[in-house]
Amino acid sequence: MDSEGILSILADDLFLSEINLAGTHDSATAFVAFEKLARCQELSFAQQLEIGVRLLDIRLYQKDGRFYLVHGRADCFTDAGKREKLTFESVLADCRAFLQAHPRETLVMSVKQDRGDASDDFFPPFYDAFIRPNPNLWYTEASVPTLAACRGKIVLMRRCRCAEDFRMAQPCGLDFSVWEEQNSRRQTAPFHTAPTKAAKATVQDCYRLAPQTKWEACAKPFLETCAPSETQICIHFLSTCGGMGVPQKNADVVNALFSAYDLTPARPYGWFFLDFPTRALCEKIMQSNLPAPANGEGAL
Repeated sequence: MDSEGILSILADDLFLSEINLAGTHDSATAFVAFEKLARCQELSFAQQLEIGVRLLDIRLYQKDGRFYLVHGRADCFTDAGKREKLTFESVLADCRAFLQAHPRETLVMSVKQDRGDASDDFFPPFYDAFIRPNPNLWYTEASVPTLAACRGKIVLMRRCRCAEDFRMAQPCGLDFSVWEEQNSRRQTAPFHTAPTKAAKATVQDCYRLAPQTKWEACAKPFLETCAPSETQICIHFLSTCGGMGVPQKNADVVNALFSAYDLTPARPYGWFFLDFPTRALCEKIMQSNLPAPANGEGAL
């Protein structure tokens, strides 16, 4: 069985934090302005889901009531012609279509305001436009779900602020609105956040390190020591803009090193966000949720 079916065969009572998930960093940047510096992906959303991506890093800018995909100052577009800006409606349509076709799968969506001053006014209109009209499409509780609770749904991982009165009126997802910027070129330790007892996280996102240093001093040590649990999420960003400063070149180095690293079968590591992942890398992550094949048989 390929990576598209792994979640469908895992036990319902597994917590999502105990499942290894493949994801993309700056997921919308296949067609982006300033592409040498801002492009982190080469596949569309539909293509990413097809190769096994289950985590999406969604970065948005709100203008005139619309939500557009961006990477900081760089706009994202629907295709290589770069004539039409990519909207969240389009992204959501791809996610909905995938889950309708694969109702035992789930997606995790990290939602962040990535342009303009951080504001409590950003999330409520997003919620009203996309979540409130589609309550059965989203998992919006502040606790880590079991796989049974989120099959066929998008798990909201909120990296944008939200006023307390709005949060008290309706569930607003896993709260990662307090996110430590790991922009040091020397520090390599992950950061810890515990917004609730039911959803804590350790995050490795040291994005200023040169790629070799990123792997040797940061990513690899965290892989060897991370310990996800029912309430503890471990998040691995393998992306970096350090060193050469070109995402594609950095990803070539880090992804090759990760490809050669053995993941222990059936051991929880956590959630992985990568630049330019291949089908093979996604399958490596998703297949690691299964026990080692017995009697020399191939993987499922």
